[in-house]
Amino acid sequence: MHLKVEFHNLVTKTHTVMAGTFPVALYHEHEHGFYVERAFVGHPSYRYWKAHILPAQHLQVCQYFTHQGRYPFEFYIDIVQVEREGHVLMVKDLYLDLGIAHGGTLTLMDNHELFEALGAGLMGLEEAFLATRTLHDLINRLGQHENNLERTLQAQGIGLQWDWK
Repeated sequence: MHLKVEFHNLVTKTHTVMAGTFPVALYHEHEHGFYVERAFVGHPSYRYWKAHILPAQHLQVCQYFTHQGRYPFEFYIDIVQVEREGHVLMVKDLYLDLGIAHGGTLTLMDNHELFEALGAGLMGLEEAFLATRTLHDLINRLGQHENNLERTLQAQGIGLQWDWK
């Protein structure tokens, strides 16, 4: 088990994860956070990634594109904590994830990772509570909008645009 932290450098247009530092095709800062997209260099399954990082909502809403076939989730959502220092974003994954399949089926993932991280001292009770509360709120709001993420976020005044040029 390891601490899951990513860094986005908005000036050098790089995304740093455990596997290394990768060039970003596009960053776009918007009213509710940041949009990012980049190729997955050398990844056996994924070829491209797009995401909206929504700091106030503690969400990183992702779309993955595979080499073959369609990714099983329309949206993959990481529960995160975001800090910004100048032109660098630090995105700390709080271990809980939610997949929204094409058609709206929800899949809660990685709750075992939350408890493992808590037990290993990689996060405290406040962060675990934040992650759990955020995920519960998201699932409840999704239920009010037939598990449609875009309508759920629009009800909060957040519109996601996926093609910035």
